[in-house]
Amino acid sequence: MPAPDFATEIAELERGLGSGVARIESEGESVTYRGVTDITAALGYFRQRATEVAPGYARSGTTLAAYDPD
Repeated sequence: MPAPDFATEIAELERGLGSGVARIESEGESVTYRGVTDITAALGYFRQRATEVAPGYARSGTTLAAYDPD
């Protein structure tokens, strides 16, 4: 299963929250939430995940490789 597109998930949840819809469809899948509290919790989860960096990857930096023929 591919990693979720957090921006898409967040947008769909916000759209559902704004329109009062409890059934959210995103990337071909559907989830029915019990209410606003559950949708808000899901939004918090996806917003948190969207700001995290995947484990094992550097946050920033550069690696420079140099070739010395001697």
